[in-house]
Amino acid sequence: MRNRSVSDDLVQKGSPVAVLEPPAPASEPVAETPAAPEFVYNPWKLKELRRLYINLADGTKVGYLDLATLDAVPESVGTVRMLELALAGLSPFASARHFIQAAQTGQTPPPPMPAPPVVNALPWFDLASNRPGQLIETQEDASYRAGVAGEQRTAGVLAGLERIGYRVLHSVPLSPRKDIDHLVIGPTGLWAINTKATTYDVTARSDGAVYSDGYRQKWVESILRDAAVAGEHLSLAARMDLQCRPLVAVWSTMNVSSLYEGLVAGEALAGTIARQPGWFPTEWVDVVYNVGRRSDTWTTHH
Repeated sequence: MRNRSVSDDLVQKGSPVAVLEPPAPASEPVAETPAAPEFVYNPWKLKELRRLYINLADGTKVGYLDLATLDAVPESVGTVRMLELALAGLSPFASARHFIQAAQTGQTPPPPMPAPPVVNALPWFDLASNRPGQLIETQEDASYRAGVAGEQRTAGVLAGLERIGYRVLHSVPLSPRKDIDHLVIGPTGLWAINTKATTYDVTARSDGAVYSDGYRQKWVESILRDAAVAGEHLSLAARMDLQCRPLVAVWSTMNVSSLYEGLVAGEALAGTIARQPGWFPTEWVDVVYNVGRRSDTWTTHH
C-alpha cells in the first residue's frame, strides 16, 4: 500500500493547497563606472634621447612617449590600453614641446589637456619619403625635366645642412597642384625654398623684382605667398608662433646676379641659410619637423 502523505489528505478533503511563488530575482547590481586612473607624467632627457615616462599613481609603469618621434612605447602588452588613455588627453605636438622645455628648465610640466572629442580623422602619410621634384617628375616637357633636375641639385646642397642639425622635407603639398619645393627646419629657423632652373641670365633687384630672358618673373612673389601659408599651417598644427622665411634658389647655366637677399644662386644656398643668426632651439627643430612631415598638416586645409 502506498504511504499517504499530508498533501494527499489535503487534496481528498478539498482543502486548498498553497502554491508558493518562486522568489523574485534579485535586482541586477548597478555597475559602477570605474574611476579614471591617475597618471603621473615624468619628462626625461639624456643626450639625444627625450622621453615622457608615464606611471600610475602607485608607481606602476605604463610606458613612455618618445618626444622626438612621437612614438608611444607601452611597458608591456597589458599596459597598451592604459598608455592610450594617458596620451588621449595630450595634444601630441604642443604638449611634447612643453614637456621638453620643462625637462630642461626643471619647471613643473603642465597638466594634461582634457581628452579631445572622437572624430573620424583622415589617415596621413609621411612626407619624409617625398622626392625632390615629385609633383612634376612625370611631365615630359623639357622645362619640367629641367625643373626636376634643379630640385634634385638643391636637395644635394641641402643634404649638407642635414649633417649639421637641419631637417629637410621635399615636395611639401600646399594643394593638389602646388607644392613647396623644399622645407628646411634648423638652427637658423624655418625656410620655404623654391628652386628655379634656367639657361638665361638672372638679375634680381633690391626690391625683389627678378628678370630672366628679358622678362619680369614672379618668383619672389610666389614664394612669399607660399612661405606665409606654410607658416600658418605649421603654427596651427604645432601650436607655436612660427614664421617661415622665403628663399629662391636659382640654377643657371649663365649668370645669377642678385641684390635681393631672398634670391641666391643654388651654389650659395647652404651658406646663405647657415650664416643667419641662430635662434631656433634644437628641441623646436624636432617638434616642427615631426609636424611638417605629416601629410594631414597640409591636406586638412585643402
